[in-house]
Amino acid sequence: MKLHKVAVATIKQLPRQHRIALASTSFVLLAALLWQPSKPVTLSTFGNDQRVDIALSTDLEKLSDMNSEPIGEVVDPKDPEFLVPKDELEQQLQEEVDVSHSHQVTSGETLGSIFSQYALPISNMYSLINVNKSIQNLRVGQTIEWSVDDDGQVTEFSVKRSAKITDTFSLTKNGYSYEQVEESGEIKPVVLTGRISGSFYNSAMAAGLTANQIQTLAQKLQWRFDFGREARKGDRFAVSVDREFIDGRAVNKGDVKAIYYLSGNREVFAMRFGENNFYDADGKSLDRALRRLPLEKRYRISSPFNPTRKHPITGRISPHNGTDFAVPIGTSVLAAGDGVVVKSSKHPLAGNYIVIKHGREYMTRYLHLNKRLVKVGDKVTMGQRIAQSGNTGRSTGPHLHYELIKKNRPVNAMKVPLPQAEPVPSKDRKKYLRLASEERQKLLAVMPG
Repeated sequence: MKLHKVAVATIKQLPRQHRIALASTSFVLLAALLWQPSKPVTLSTFGNDQRVDIALSTDLEKLSDMNSEPIGEVVDPKDPEFLVPKDELEQQLQEEVDVSHSHQVTSGETLGSIFSQYALPISNMYSLINVNKSIQNLRVGQTIEWSVDDDGQVTEFSVKRSAKITDTFSLTKNGYSYEQVEESGEIKPVVLTGRISGSFYNSAMAAGLTANQIQTLAQKLQWRFDFGREARKGDRFAVSVDREFIDGRAVNKGDVKAIYYLSGNREVFAMRFGENNFYDADGKSLDRALRRLPLEKRYRISSPFNPTRKHPITGRISPHNGTDFAVPIGTSVLAAGDGVVVKSSKHPLAGNYIVIKHGREYMTRYLHLNKRLVKVGDKVTMGQRIAQSGNTGRSTGPHLHYELIKKNRPVNAMKVPLPQAEPVPSKDRKKYLRLASEERQKLLAVMPG
């Protein structure tokens, strides 16, 4: 008779209370096995000097199949090892602007699914619903915006119901407050002009732009012109801004409509068209596309994105901020988009890892690699082979851990909308080109001499 059959027969002969105690002990030891799952566990049977090997492989395989990394140890995204230094413009905006996130509602989405995509606390969602249940009534095409604090708690939340009406929620010391804001004034375009004398941020502020408008320009033009690194003394700019006026007085700083920027012989033009998309003079998108999968083909997801994952024994939250793909060691890992390598190193938990910065809004992380093929400072293109997958660091089996970071917060790379770099829709192209030409000429006419 095989050893495990002997063990089962022996256990069946034990008193009920002993069998319960043995089961409890086995459960605790199961957690320990997560650190060394290949080693057998030896238990002493109660009331019997004979030691038997208890086979727990079935439970281990099930748990390992659900988690590619030990649940009790997670990589802290705030670990100094992973932090990317900020340039001057990023530091200035960080001091003045509460980072705002936005999402345009698509078919089939609910408030809950959106909170899940962006790893927002579900408890915050229920608190918002308690204040005003209408927050759940989302329609396709509506835009929602929110801000979070350093602890990830939602501090501001808004739903733009129409061109003039916005539902707003703010976190106070007594919980969330609700207000419906209605724009009752007249929207007029205002043109602001300036010349770079120091940093772009200070020069733009001197011209009358707000920190939020500067952030919009920095993010929307990040792939065409980097205001933090490429702006030079003497550069000139003109920015068209929509402002709300009531009785002739400006009451709203408004949204950026268009910009014309001259740096030497280099000309940069961009105009908003549609909900929140910016295009150049030819109707091409200013975005750079990101691919959803950093692999050549689809592989089984062994651990999904789950910011509220709980440890099966302690019950504590042990978030999984990425998506794990069960891939053999040596599988090609591809860059999810164009960008610059800002980290290429080794970490006790993450193993060999790479971090790529894609403009000013996105970053991607690739963990547990077998071999890194790029170094810090390398420029990469979408689909470029950057590494081989592996099983380094704290890992329960070969896999690739992939993270998408948007505005310094992990999001679900498998579900959140990604920039697609699509041009102006063909049905609107003729209209856009006419409006863009008119706007460009208007801004050019008022450029500083």
